[in-house]
Amino acid sequence: MTKTCSLMAVALGALLLFSCSKEPAAPSGHPIEFSLDGTSTKGQAAITTLAALAAQDFSVSAWYAPKGESFHDEAGAHAVAYISNHRFGYIKASGEDNSYANHPWQGVNRSGNNLSARPVYWPLDGTLSFFCYAPCRADAAAATPPVPDERDIVLEAPVTDAGIISRLPDYLPGSPLIRVSPKLSAPDQVDFLAAPPLLDKRRTDGAFPLDFSEHRMTRVEFLFNETGFVYPTGTVPEGEEVAVRVTSISLKNVIGSKYLYFTETQPYQTGCAWSGEVSPADPATAGAGFPRATYRIAGENRELKTIAHYNARYVNVPERNAANDNHLALQTNQGLLFLLPQKLPDDAELEVVYALVEQHGLPVVSEIVTCSLPLSSLDTWPEGKVVRYKITLNVPARGVSDVVAQAYDWDDSGNDHNEELMPHD
Repeated sequence: MTKTCSLMAVALGALLLFSCSKEPAAPSGHPIEFSLDGTSTKGQAAITTLAALAAQDFSVSAWYAPKGESFHDEAGAHAVAYISNHRFGYIKASGEDNSYANHPWQGVNRSGNNLSARPVYWPLDGTLSFFCYAPCRADAAAATPPVPDERDIVLEAPVTDAGIISRLPDYLPGSPLIRVSPKLSAPDQVDFLAAPPLLDKRRTDGAFPLDFSEHRMTRVEFLFNETGFVYPTGTVPEGEEVAVRVTSISLKNVIGSKYLYFTETQPYQTGCAWSGEVSPADPATAGAGFPRATYRIAGENRELKTIAHYNARYVNVPERNAANDNHLALQTNQGLLFLLPQKLPDDAELEVVYALVEQHGLPVVSEIVTCSLPLSSLDTWPEGKVVRYKITLNVPARGVSDVVAQAYDWDDSGNDHNEELMPHD
């Protein structure tokens, strides 16, 4: 690893140890607080609602600029790390309603489902600039990374290398990077969110709002039907019905790790973006390949569940109708796929495992079929969208007769979670 790569890998927790050239002002008696009340936002089951966010908390890191200075001065070089990856949450009072907007969100400690206040305080003077993501990961800024490093969210140091910065369009100088690497199994994945940074905020600003309204990932769903078939004579008892049931779905050789970075297009017009030219595998080298991964979604009882029949034991893939518009949406009861926005690699594949089962649900035959993921209908997973793959299984040919993919708006208005939707500014 080059010296530049080593610098990129320094976690934010270590930055606090190396900020000796300047010291932040002494803390005041005023706790840092955030407001998340307001109009409704987008969101999915993982972090759709204020209640869901309160169950997982969010992370706050902040840099201090002395009175009369700004985070922008000297490309952020004058800012001093003030707090690193501090957990913020909502401590709900007994008898409080479910709005999660009765009082500000504050610094907390979490032990299981139990929260206790752990406030952090504004400095006596100067300003703070905030960088926030959700859900909070306690080890995201560990000074010593675990071996092997299997963390899905990692905070890395601000970029100082001019060559790397040149490959991060509109990068906000002095801001940290967030390395996101979704877990390989669907139940372990999260709906990662990041708020646009808040720059040069003062103690007198009070509890100001964070904007967690934008999905940063791509949500991937699958729908199936099949061509119809006649099972060979003599292979099953006469008169028994044989059905098709999908047992697992894998997305192979897709990009598995990317940097999300903070942007500023005009003074104080901030946002977030995914890096398409700086790879976590080798940040210093232009054109370095991105890490690859295979993601899997699987059923518990030899089949995946349908959204409409979530508690059904058996779910059969329907035979296609004349219009070929009767695809059945499959979803394991353990989760959905939240994956990185990307242009799909040429060798990315979709693998489907299905079984032919007799009337008691026992498998007669199991098949594995594959097809290329980059399709003429869709070769890119857009940020903040739902991508749906409609797949027609050709059982007699032991293959796939048709795959169509389309990106849709990530509309959460019809979700099954009835808590108050998470607000945005």
